[in-house]
Amino acid sequence: MNHYYCTELHRTQVLEHNLTYCSIHYILEQGMLYKEFMETTHPAQLMCLPVFRRYLAAKGAKLDEIDDIFRAFDLHKRKYLTYKDVLLGLAAMEPTTQHGGMPAEMRCRYIFKYYDKNLDNFLQENFEYDDIIWFCTVQMRPELEQTELVQNSPIKCHHNEDTSAIFKQPNSRPPQTKQNALPKYELATHTVKVRRTGTLADIMALWDLQGYGSADHHLEGDISRFQRMPSIDSFNQRSQPNEMLTGLRYFERSLKGDNNALPKDQFTWGQVDMTALAKCLLALCRQAKDLLMNEPRLLKLQSPSYILGDIHGNFRDLVSFEKALWRMGPILTPASFLFLGDYVDRGDHGVEVVAYLLAQKLLAPGKFFLLRGNHELRHVQEMFHFKNECYNKFGDSVGLQIWDAINDCFDAMPIAATVDDKVFCVHGGIPSTLTHGGFIEAINKVPVPLPDPEKQSTMAWEILWSDPIGLDQMTPEVIDELKENEGFVFNTRRGTANFFSCDALFQFLERNGLSHVIRAHEVQEAGFQVQQQGKLLTVFSSSKYCGGANEAACVLADNFKLRMIRIDTS
Repeated sequence: MNHYYCTELHRTQVLEHNLTYCSIHYILEQGMLYKEFMETTHPAQLMCLPVFRRYLAAKGAKLDEIDDIFRAFDLHKRKYLTYKDVLLGLAAMEPTTQHGGMPAEMRCRYIFKYYDKNLDNFLQENFEYDDIIWFCTVQMRPELEQTELVQNSPIKCHHNEDTSAIFKQPNSRPPQTKQNALPKYELATHTVKVRRTGTLADIMALWDLQGYGSADHHLEGDISRFQRMPSIDSFNQRSQPNEMLTGLRYFERSLKGDNNALPKDQFTWGQVDMTALAKCLLALCRQAKDLLMNEPRLLKLQSPSYILGDIHGNFRDLVSFEKALWRMGPILTPASFLFLGDYVDRGDHGVEVVAYLLAQKLLAPGKFFLLRGNHELRHVQEMFHFKNECYNKFGDSVGLQIWDAINDCFDAMPIAATVDDKVFCVHGGIPSTLTHGGFIEAINKVPVPLPDPEKQSTMAWEILWSDPIGLDQMTPEVIDELKENEGFVFNTRRGTANFFSCDALFQFLERNGLSHVIRAHEVQEAGFQVQQQGKLLTVFSSSKYCGGANEAACVLADNFKLRMIRIDTS
């Protein structure tokens, strides 16, 4: 008996080691998780069921699941959890943990405990066992009949599938709803040729491609000439957006001056006719303004989405992001791109950054999205230098036209976005409860155009300017004021809008059914920072900001993960 016990104990320890090893890169770093656990349980250093309920609810778990999860985590039936219990349990729930070998065996133990409600080490056929059968039938293998699954072990049915999903699902059986009809696929009208470097070499319409056969005949039967126009405009190199991008490629390159041509430094316009450039940019602004005016103030995006923070006239870094993330262009990249504002000031190339972003927006309006930041305001640009940049590049008269046209686009930009209805994205911060109760759907009531948000919309103003409160601001007086004002105090650093606390953020997330907030607005040494118990991400996408040494980063929202990506801009 003792020999059996020692052998089983050793096997359990090996299983636990393999489980944490396989998932260590996909859950919170163990040091951060340990700190979070100790702060939550202090001074007990053990987690009872009521504390576990609060802890897991803050992470977004459904309340009716939490007791079952606690029972699964409590493998030793002690009625409390140690840090190791929580670490192993979260590793078992992590979908990217290996689904075969020892980690899968350990996960199956958790699955069994999750469904073994009466702790008798058996699954009752008409109660507990049926829950797994129902889940396998409805959620995992809808093409199989329930009777067919009863004849097979649930573990056998899911040997190569996502066993973590069984563990994570609630016990309740939701009513089955008919899926919404998905849009039909249609044939794209252009084919592209891609170089080994990832850049586009050639673009042709299918009906112009020799050897394709009766392409035009088939296409005319499928798509009308009018329906083809967006695709034609996107790939037409003579369209104004593509002409602007071609000009910006020239701006980016350096020229040695061979064949009697004058040399040109990188990121300069050389001998380009700036009047012609201005005409093209003004035309882009007119088209982009109309497009932006018709977008909702609160965008609803789906993953995968890349989310970028402040650019601040740093065209070099914007090109680095392009080469890393959408080298073939947004249309041919299977993701959306969301920019959180602050495109101008600070850097030298605000005009070029805006021209690039507006051109891409016109070419891929359903994949390239631009939010407004606090530097997309006229009086801010006058205090900094974007207005003077326009004057210096185009002269006073044309420069003023350019500046006005660009700001007309800024006035029409959306204020916020969500990804998968769970991740709230803004430039600055969350709105206070004094503005429409802090509900995000009220953002769609923000006026458009919005030339003076400070006077026209308190909600928009707070979103553009607010910041999370830092430890250096937490004086006894501020703490009292935060308690009195539901987690909001005046933003003394900006001289306007609010600081918001971790409590205010958690209430905002719960009120709106959200899991995280992604914002920009503050430079970060690594290009990003995780704040407020992992629920707030600050991202900054302009490296060496104001002569500093910070990196540039972005966030990828995909497969229900928020991944921070740092870009090498050297």
